[in-house]
Amino acid sequence: MDIEVFKDEEFSKVYQEKMIPLSKKVTNLVISFLEDKKGRPFELAVDAGCGTGRSTRPLAEHFCKVIGIDISESQINEARKCTPQENVTYQVSSVEKMPLEDASVDLVNAAAATHWFPIDQFILEVTRVLKNRGCLALHCPYPKITIQYKNCSETLTNIYNEAVDKLFTLAEKANKIVSSMYEEMFEALPFADKKRVTDITEVFHVSLEELLGYLKAICMCHKFLSVDEAGAIAFLQSVEKRMTDTMGEPSGEETLEFHINYFCILASKS
Repeated sequence: MDIEVFKDEEFSKVYQEKMIPLSKKVTNLVISFLEDKKGRPFELAVDAGCGTGRSTRPLAEHFCKVIGIDISESQINEARKCTPQENVTYQVSSVEKMPLEDASVDLVNAAAATHWFPIDQFILEVTRVLKNRGCLALHCPYPKITIQYKNCSETLTNIYNEAVDKLFTLAEKANKIVSSMYEEMFEALPFADKKRVTDITEVFHVSLEELLGYLKAICMCHKFLSVDEAGAIAFLQSVEKRMTDTMGEPSGEETLEFHINYFCILASKS
């Protein structure tokens, strides 16, 4: 699957509204790593492949300036609408040719995006723009999740993960990279000071509607809709019916525990 879907205005709105929540634990881990390796104050952070700015905005309180870059103008437009922080700006740009000076950046961050990058060129560009002791953070949620709800947790988990698996067949290369938790990327990084953390778990309390919304925010779902709208709608309706039937007669006020495992690569340029 190509990345043209990210340039679609309708998808950008859905992505901003419904995508899986960010992990505060990951953000805290990234900031702690940068504090340890470089120390405050932090001047400039770049969020590469920033999308609608969901991973850009949490950095604002820690840096004098934050720049989000993405190749999609529609994603950048959505990011600008949703960003109140005055120290955050956005630019349409590729990650392999960032509009930044050499050795000017304290942190390059990329959230749920690196599996779409031309990784060799991206690494070269990161090496160019990072300051000495500047840091790189690459992180993403693992595709498999766990749902906890009364006595039907296992069934709901299986239904949801089967749906995600079906969508990811439309992006096999990205799925392989994410499922490996960026192992090859980690090995490719030229920095001696690096680590990969694979056991960051967050628990979110969500409604069934929100849970199903996460599926709709996956770019492969939008791709499915674009090539076979009737089939995609039938697929989403089937997932909803199976989950609703499993839960019984939902009132619409049920809360499910949504357990997500995130992984993170951290590296420091020396």
